[in-house]
Amino acid sequence: MRRIHENGARRGRGIRRLPCLLAFLAITGAAAAAPAQDAQAGGKHGHKTSYRIVNLNAGEFSALPRINASGQVAYSVRMGMGPPRGYFYDGAVLHDIGDLGGTDTYAVALNNAGQVTGRSTIPGGNEHAFVWTLGGGMLDIGVLPGAANSGATAINNVGVVVGMSEGVPGVPPRAFRWTLVGGMENLGSFGAGIASFSAADALNDAGLIAGQSSTPAFDRHAFRWTALEGLVDIDTLGSSFSLPRAVGAAGQVSGTVSLPGFINHAFFWTQGTGMLDLGTAGGLSSAVIAMSANAHIAGVVETLGGVQHAMSWTQGAGMLDIGTLGGTSSRAQAVNSKGAIVGNADTRKEEPHAFLWSAKQGMLDLNKRLRHPPPGFVLETALAINDSGAIVANSNAGVVLLRPVQGHKDGKGQYPPVLGPITAPGLARLGAPVQARLGFVDEDRTGTRSVTWSWGDGSGSHAARVNESNGLGSAWASHRYETAGIHVIKATVLDRAGRSAETGRIVVAYDPATGVAAGNGKLDSPLGALRSDSAHSGRAHFAFIASPGRTGQFHFAIDGLVLRSDTLRQAGGLSGRGVFEGSATVNGRAGYQFSLAATGAAAGRGGVARLGLRIWHTDPVSNEHVVDYDNQRRDTARSGAGMAGAGAAGPRIAMPESSRLHPGGARIVEGGLAFH
Repeated sequence: MRRIHENGARRGRGIRRLPCLLAFLAITGAAAAAPAQDAQAGGKHGHKTSYRIVNLNAGEFSALPRINASGQVAYSVRMGMGPPRGYFYDGAVLHDIGDLGGTDTYAVALNNAGQVTGRSTIPGGNEHAFVWTLGGGMLDIGVLPGAANSGATAINNVGVVVGMSEGVPGVPPRAFRWTLVGGMENLGSFGAGIASFSAADALNDAGLIAGQSSTPAFDRHAFRWTALEGLVDIDTLGSSFSLPRAVGAAGQVSGTVSLPGFINHAFFWTQGTGMLDLGTAGGLSSAVIAMSANAHIAGVVETLGGVQHAMSWTQGAGMLDIGTLGGTSSRAQAVNSKGAIVGNADTRKEEPHAFLWSAKQGMLDLNKRLRHPPPGFVLETALAINDSGAIVANSNAGVVLLRPVQGHKDGKGQYPPVLGPITAPGLARLGAPVQARLGFVDEDRTGTRSVTWSWGDGSGSHAARVNESNGLGSAWASHRYETAGIHVIKATVLDRAGRSAETGRIVVAYDPATGVAAGNGKLDSPLGALRSDSAHSGRAHFAFIASPGRTGQFHFAIDGLVLRSDTLRQAGGLSGRGVFEGSATVNGRAGYQFSLAATGAAAGRGGVARLGLRIWHTDPVSNEHVVDYDNQRRDTARSGAGMAGAGAAGPRIAMPESSRLHPGGARIVEGGLAFH
């Protein structure tokens, strides 16, 4: 168990550190983010709010973070080819929450009591829903009768858990409700038979549950469930697919509906009004990402120009396109009951930065409100916000917690060093020296005891040279890789008070022999590529290595989908281009196939390097291929289902083939490719 300690925090076994279901359920979660101060842009007495950075850990999200009213955080990450692990930050200590005897854990939801829920693998590879507490550990809450798998998606503040359980192909997916006293209850479905489906997605503290179910006509409709009325179809817009995202405190339901022509619109439902089409703010489409307890919606709109912008909707102001930070696109990720929305937006340089928005202050770049950030540190996206204004964000140094500071009052002497990103080459030839460097800030001037580096190749850890002056520090080290593969460099900084922080990055080591191909970096995943969420676009990380006659490695991560290859083999290619195929696990579940085409930029011609990726699986009921991700434009592409669950008929949200997809795949915006 890896832990982060602040002053006064209790110590546990493991490494001491200091504040630094299923496939389709990986990222979906509970309805509402907790509230925050009024946009956190201006504090009391006119002081601007700044944010102190607390490093949590590095990795690619396999379950997005949740933050509760007391500043506790839950999420899952994986690093390189390692398994996804779940983490809980209790305000002072970071805990690996363990597993149910397997390797993978997805922590997808958190309540104000500090209870975490999600899914974890058991011995043999099946997945079970769990409830975890700091005092009691992880409780396996089982499966529905006859089922083999279950996964939780949400938990309310009285400990009621909802999700889905299935035993496909024998037992169809069914929404469930679980309590400690009553156990797991099947909520039923509108349809019947092996191809039917239901799943619960969100609930409020009063116990109203929202989810989705197949109908006798094999459409997919949003439902609400109460103990008194049972399952009720709330899709009154005549759609073929509707997906709820959140439930408000008063029983409101919001989500996204697919209207005729495969056009997505945000919806808002109440008992009195039925399902309302919220429109598109003058654009082409809209989608709900989150809703606060008092029914403030955050989401996205697709503009007439075909790009995505973050949006806000309230009953008073309607739908607003809230713009960007001067660049092309933006995306909202969370909202609170005081009107603060967080997410990511492109700057004038077309770089994604984390933002904070309110109707009063407009959109602010959170990078401009950081208190003493280390050199090179960039907040890329903000993902959750709570009542006191604490924000969970992803950065180029990993997952961080941003604690709001009013003026100069900030509990000095309580924090570990703040780490920036590790600077190192993304691609490294075997036997060549890899130079790694780290910058950090010790604002409390406690002094640094050590910086330890590990290289991810089994060579062990070693101390590094450190230079520190006036609260600014740097460390550097060198290493030679002797084994090809996707490796993780980690750096841990320990101060003289015993507090520590850690960060990491991926490096691909390769033998520059004839026929070898390698890549590592980030790409711009376009609208329409992720089939489980056609409104999704944003940065995705990739890393691969392929050698003739050998099994290679491929890693790919985007919100909602994390792939780890089981096999990777070359299927063709020319100079500056490689074509590969293989099998993989996606979000911890086996049985997926992929094809990969990597094209390098032509030297001196101003070309664009691209990565084309298609991921699919075979539906166990219909035996049809179902596309999960495809970032390439095709003349004949099945509008495939996303990861809607094994045996489910059709996608969660229907979508056309996007005109924004490029035949060569997505543009590589960071890192690079190597062909030999």
